[in-house]
Amino acid sequence: MPSASKFLDILAAGPRDAACVFNPWRDHDERDAAPRRSAPRRRLENMAEYLNARTLGARVLLLGEAPSHRGCRFTGIAFCSETELVHKRDLVARRGLALTSKEAAAKPQRERSAAVIWGEIEHAGKPFEVVLWNAFPWHPYLSDDPAREGPCGPSSNRKPRLDEVAQGRRAFDALLRCFTRKLEVFAVGKVAENALARWDEARCAGYVRHPAQGGEALFRSQFRSAVAPRL
Repeated sequence: MPSASKFLDILAAGPRDAACVFNPWRDHDERDAAPRRSAPRRRLENMAEYLNARTLGARVLLLGEAPSHRGCRFTGIAFCSETELVHKRDLVARRGLALTSKEAAAKPQRERSAAVIWGEIEHAGKPFEVVLWNAFPWHPYLSDDPAREGPCGPSSNRKPRLDEVAQGRRAFDALLRCFTRKLEVFAVGKVAENALARWDEARCAGYVRHPAQGGEALFRSQFRSAVAPRL
């Protein structure tokens, strides 16, 4: 797949400014399983298999904000944690995919928004017609600061800056070229909605509430009323 190859190259190269950004398809650290150096390659292969399962059948793309430190950071797939790779294996790809976290054998990483979204994808019954992606595809995190309360460093999440989201446009365009059909793009949350509004020719088919921070019920309702009928 020539288009997919170019897209994967963009992911591995990462953003111009990598400060406080973890690239799942290039970087590794102590949270990865041994051999750590192979983890980015395995996540890139996961993404390739995920795309391959959807090249011919995809109809809809759900665009979120950015990867979380428990989801795409370990799987290489947006809105997807290791729990989905284990328990919804046949919905994610046509073969089993790699788990890359150090604790995966005993306790695969789990991400709540991923669980909600994949639950709705399973309910709709057409997993290979849905593509999940983020406006900023690399994982942005908070800088280490002893004065800050709560998590910081690569095990934290932060909202991507406007200039970072702008860098996600190239990957987004390359992703759309990986499919035989023109996809209908739904924004999941305000960051994605604002990104699509700024990206020329990136038409937004509709807005869906992000499932995080109390949005689960509304996401489920809007997915079933707006997204599922397009599948």
